[in-house]
Amino acid sequence: MSRSTVMKNDDLSYFFQVPQEVPPDYLDEICKLVEAGGSVKSKWVRYNLERAFLLTYVLDQSQIIACSSLKYPRPEYIQSVKDQCGLDLTNFLERGYTSVIPEYRGLGIASKLLAGLTTRIGEKKLYSVIGEDNIGGQKIALNNNTKCVAVYSSKLSGKKIGIWIPEWMIETERDPH
Repeated sequence: MSRSTVMKNDDLSYFFQVPQEVPPDYLDEICKLVEAGGSVKSKWVRYNLERAFLLTYVLDQSQIIACSSLKYPRPEYIQSVKDQCGLDLTNFLERGYTSVIPEYRGLGIASKLLAGLTTRIGEKKLYSVIGEDNIGGQKIALNNNTKCVAVYSSKLSGKKIGIWIPEWMIETERDPH
């Protein structure tokens, strides 16, 4: 069963597709957009996106201006989070790699992408990873009724990272601090 859909909003087109349905040149552009953010090692971007549950991107005419994904977290990551804060993310999808080019920020595009992804997960659960210094990302998460349920220290960045889960998916509350 295909999860692919296209939504039109003003002059923008929102695409929600399984990785195999994304044109190869678009996947290249999505990887570049994610890597430009600088918070993810580029060696994992393409690997994770090619194996994702669902990719989403926004076109303004033929230019990709934003992207996000629902991806399967690597087992090492799940174990690291469990070891640091006791949160078990087994069988969760990670909503991540959300990027919007600067001239389109503040228009609600990221919120639409995240809401669109959330409505397409079926029975699965999801989480987002947001740095404690990423105020914009936290605002988007809060606007999408998502709550920080745990915080851990990233060995890669040396920063505190929050695990955010949609409020309606939270089974037990945790104090992240």
